[in-house]
Amino acid sequence: MRCFAPKSASKVGKVTPSIEEDWQPIFKPNPFKFFRPFDDEQKCVWLRSQIIGSQLQISTPFGSRLLTYADYTASGRCLFYIENFLIKQVMPSYGNTHAEDSYVGEKTTRMVKLATSYVKESLGGTEDDALFFCGSGTTAAVKKLHELLGLSVPPQMRESAVAAIDDRKRWLVFIGPYEHHSNLLPWRQSLAEVIQVPMTEDGLIDMKYLEEELQNPKHADRPMLGSFSACSNVTGVLADTRAIARLLHKHGALACFDFASCGPYVKIDMRSRKADGYDAVMLSPHKYVGGPGTPGLLCMNKKLYKLKDHAPSTTGGGVVDFVNYNKEDTLYLEDIESREDAGTPSILQRIKAGIVFTVQEEMGYRLIESREHNFITTALKRLSKNRKIVVLGNKQVKRAAIVSFVVWTTDSNGGIQQTVLQGRFVAKLLNDLFGIQSRGGCSCAGPYGHKLLKVSDELSLKFRAAIQEGYSGVKPGWTRLNFAYFLSKEEFHFLLCAIEFVADYGQRFLPLYEFEWQTGNWKYEEKNSINTTAKATLHKEWTKLPLLQQHKDYLGTAMAIAKQLAHDPGQSSTAPAGIDPELVTFRF
Repeated sequence: MRCFAPKSASKVGKVTPSIEEDWQPIFKPNPFKFFRPFDDEQKCVWLRSQIIGSQLQISTPFGSRLLTYADYTASGRCLFYIENFLIKQVMPSYGNTHAEDSYVGEKTTRMVKLATSYVKESLGGTEDDALFFCGSGTTAAVKKLHELLGLSVPPQMRESAVAAIDDRKRWLVFIGPYEHHSNLLPWRQSLAEVIQVPMTEDGLIDMKYLEEELQNPKHADRPMLGSFSACSNVTGVLADTRAIARLLHKHGALACFDFASCGPYVKIDMRSRKADGYDAVMLSPHKYVGGPGTPGLLCMNKKLYKLKDHAPSTTGGGVVDFVNYNKEDTLYLEDIESREDAGTPSILQRIKAGIVFTVQEEMGYRLIESREHNFITTALKRLSKNRKIVVLGNKQVKRAAIVSFVVWTTDSNGGIQQTVLQGRFVAKLLNDLFGIQSRGGCSCAGPYGHKLLKVSDELSLKFRAAIQEGYSGVKPGWTRLNFAYFLSKEEFHFLLCAIEFVADYGQRFLPLYEFEWQTGNWKYEEKNSINTTAKATLHKEWTKLPLLQQHKDYLGTAMAIAKQLAHDPGQSSTAPAGIDPELVTFRF
């Protein structure tokens, strides 16, 4: 945001940023002047005006709908002013950072260095820490950490490599109960032994269990590390990362954290030399608003680097001082960040990441935390009143503004049944009826999903067998969306109204869709003769909310369509013969 000055700020929301000739102020800590007089709401209005696609109309089976994006937990959205800056200020003088003798090489190199320094500073990194840009997200950052610790090995060699390691020297890694697959599966496939810390009754990390394992005599003198999600990408439950770090350090273990889900909304401060500091953080800037296309990040204390006396994790151009015909004569760079950056780097992506990090700072962490808290508190209170909606996770603890929920179905008398609307069907209705972009499924958090949905070990293996037979559609799950801090109050209430509508009337729409057992997709059947232009009166409670007229129209149309459909449509088809009826937990 620092790289732009408005031509006119007379009307908030109409501010048109222009590119400053000097590109260096992007990464300087001076506040962006035109933002100074703005209040919180005005800042959010301006930010919303910069989102590319915010006025996109999408075609659905029920007509055209204005797209409402509520899937920032999965990925952010591009911003006009960032893309314009790259086009006007970066791309014209773009060059390879391996050639600093040319104008384009020198300027591009300076911009990459500025961006790198700014990102590290934003994460609380110091000279004791190293920053690595990795692939396209946290998955690559975790893999990079494995490589730098010496824990990475090709899958076909893992079994023999593990057998060759002295048990007393093998790394012991503790992970949390609600890890995303990116902070779970890579550890399982590394050379480390993995212990998954369970949840307490209130759904938090069991610190007592963790301490008992850290103190267990059988682990004495082994290298240990904890790698925990700072926030669940399913429920938004926030971990007490400082308390976890203190406990790990107390017993000589390293403290590493996956900030992918909450990174865009919280202040990350490494403090890697402190008792409650982080030895490594992994995150995905593509989830930040403005962030699509940015690389994953690993910021870690340099003491974790175990390859100083070996070749870098990836060799190639740009990481050497000298190469000749003899392998033994190769001289690799001493600087850790440079020697681990083989090949032409992700130049544009890194510069973009640097600019993306300015968004948080300019918007302000107080603003972000306050609005997130108001949104999630209101949403949990309101959705909990609907007997058909079950919001997953502990609703009493501190959470990011992420909600995952399941919807119960009812019989002809209105009684709750022991079946749900499949999570992807709910997401499909939100899209088709209202233009809302959410996510259905298990959100790449399988083990946590087992706990949330109370899937037993026996039932889990039955699901596995069915999926092996080609019936992926039976996999249980939920519907997830989040309330980004810059949402307008109109959008926020519209999202809640849409969820309430689907909970109350969603099962009526089942006959309009065909379920694909192999993929889990729901396909609208074009043969349906439904009046998609009729309007109906809204719920009295909804008429009191600050909804835009187009949102009222969408809700009114949805209500009118629902009235054309049977309350309890019954089963219009049967499950394939090869599927165990116990696995069919949803209506179809």
